[in-house]
Amino acid sequence: MRRQVFIISLLLSLISLNAWAIGASGWYATRIKFEYQYSDYNSYAYPRPTPPIYPDVEFAQPDPYISEFPEYRSLIRITQAFGPTNTLQFRYQYSKLTETKLQRLFYTKLAREVSEVVTLYAAWQLTEQPDYFNGWMTTLGGRFDQGGWIVADGSGSYFRNRGVDGSIVETFIPSVMLRYSLTSSTALTARWDGYFATGEKGKSQSNAAILSISQFLPTQTALHLMCRLYDNSVGLQSLAPAFEIAQYLRWNLTLRTTYRYYENLIDNEEVAASIDGNAVRSHSLRGYLEWQLGADWKLNFKLRRYWSNQHIIMNTYLIGFEYLI
Repeated sequence: MRRQVFIISLLLSLISLNAWAIGASGWYATRIKFEYQYSDYNSYAYPRPTPPIYPDVEFAQPDPYISEFPEYRSLIRITQAFGPTNTLQFRYQYSKLTETKLQRLFYTKLAREVSEVVTLYAAWQLTEQPDYFNGWMTTLGGRFDQGGWIVADGSGSYFRNRGVDGSIVETFIPSVMLRYSLTSSTALTARWDGYFATGEKGKSQSNAAILSISQFLPTQTALHLMCRLYDNSVGLQSLAPAFEIAQYLRWNLTLRTTYRYYENLIDNEEVAASIDGNAVRSHSLRGYLEWQLGADWKLNFKLRRYWSNQHIIMNTYLIGFEYLI
């Protein structure tokens, strides 16, 4: 039922915005993006808690969710412009591990430029995960952009999901982002996301903050240093520093290389008992290539290598394209 309501709402939105004007005729431009991603293990071993939870049994933990790989993920996104001030975006994402462990995500976003520097937007999302939960989320927000020198974005989201056991969790998610250019080649960015959840098991709270500095060099190179901090009310904290090098190989060919270190500190005995050691530490190295074939076509490729202290080594491959009609 929810899916039908979503489709009807989308069609009404399209009709109200003169949706028959599709394509790059005048201001009615259509951009289509498609991605396909495949992830699989290069090496995997079950975590073995030390000391064992049950001394007489070598390993008594249930199979972790992540063990059921490979994962196949596909995404399609359509962005339609209606004149110089209105855009409507629709995105569908499908991710599959097994016949029962899969996820479908429907997302639509309407944005309207109300002045030269201010854009208001509203978004709606439906998530279906048969083995875990079904839920929907609505978002209202605004963006301020002063020619790229000062960029600010603020939004509030309400997420409601129902678990397979019938339990309902409601989450309010405020988000704030500020980007400030110190000079024509140096910029600072800060972002905070809060998660305030209420359900049958009580209330919980999480906070995620991202700080980054970007430096653009005359060698057609951009350097980005980032760090993400996370904590929640059930005893989980994480630290994830990263850096990215973006390099123009040619005028139409860009290579982005990213390294991220992740450390999850666990101050919860129940959760800590299911891992090897007292923390999860991982590394990931990613290469992302963007190739602008022409004014209308762009190809992108991604290769990611992941390894951790939980005896996991994983590879991810992605191919995608964008096309402007």
